[in-house]
Amino acid sequence: MAYWTAADNTRIYYEQDGSADGPWLLLLPGLLGSVQSQWQRFAAILRQTHRLLMVDLRGHGLSENNDSWLAPDVMVRDLLGILDALDIKEIHVSGYSLGGYLGLMLALSSPLRVKSLLLHAVKFYWTADTLRELQSQLNPDALVARAPKYATRLAEIHGARQWRPLSRQASDLTGYLAMKGLDDESLAMVSCPVLVSVGDRDEMVPVGEALRLYRALPDGRLMVLPEVRHPFHSITPLPFLPMMKTFHR
Repeated sequence: MAYWTAADNTRIYYEQDGSADGPWLLLLPGLLGSVQSQWQRFAAILRQTHRLLMVDLRGHGLSENNDSWLAPDVMVRDLLGILDALDIKEIHVSGYSLGGYLGLMLALSSPLRVKSLLLHAVKFYWTADTLRELQSQLNPDALVARAPKYATRLAEIHGARQWRPLSRQASDLTGYLAMKGLDDESLAMVSCPVLVSVGDRDEMVPVGEALRLYRALPDGRLMVLPEVRHPFHSITPLPFLPMMKTFHR
């Protein structure tokens, strides 16, 4: 187990794996996800060709959060701090949902460091109704009532005491991103190649939104995965991993 400690004494968990000769690849989980619950199942394949760096986002999984909320700029500083500590000068980035959004922010803040960026199921365009619905779903009491198995799983991933405050912080974060997050002008400043990936059955990110996102990027590409919904576990290795490995060469 490896940890990097931020300026506020928050410990951020990360794992390294893979080929010593391969290019670096940063794998970022989504909101309320973790390395173990999401990217770990693909690591055995990706490690054959890449040096993997997998990070639990602040407040998620095995990472702590000594801040009062999930500040996206602070989470990006966490990532930069880990890259600096490991002396990683250049890296490819793949992120799911919030992880992809943070990957965009990382590419904007450190354009010479991010060589390519894959965004899977990243929610970028919001309506008031969409935000209201998602925030209601993130209410921990509603989660227990509506999806008790999922609530139990969140307790396993993040801890019995932590998952409820984390869900509330996640709700606040989505509101912040919807109201004060990146916009199309920000996307125009992304200099690295970006592959926008989305499932054709994604309940949160319609294919039309992914198309709009990819078209707003200077060097964007689009991949639509058949029979894939928004949850990360619905992704199948084919065709996702071959496309991912080819893109992150």
